[in-house]
Amino acid sequence: MSLLHVVSRPAGLDSCLANVADGDALLFLGDGVYAASDARLATAGVPVAAIAEDAAGRGVAVAAPVSPVGYEAFVELVVAHDASVSWG
Repeated sequence: MSLLHVVSRPAGLDSCLANVADGDALLFLGDGVYAASDARLATAGVPVAAIAEDAAGRGVAVAAPVSPVGYEAFVELVVAHDASVSWG
């Protein structure tokens, strides 16, 4: 079963990374974008994205391995995975 891990606050990243598995994806939104520069994301082994509008609104630059996405891509990620879990 593939999961979309949605991180809405930076404090949720530790628990999220401890539970990510092959086939999953990780998405930062809201204040979660502040954690999008965490070095551990380079070795997470799953696709990582951040809502570009949320990052821009908070003055956060999104850089590899994190892909900036819009809300349409957020919906596509939800549909592409069996379930989602929120980390906050």
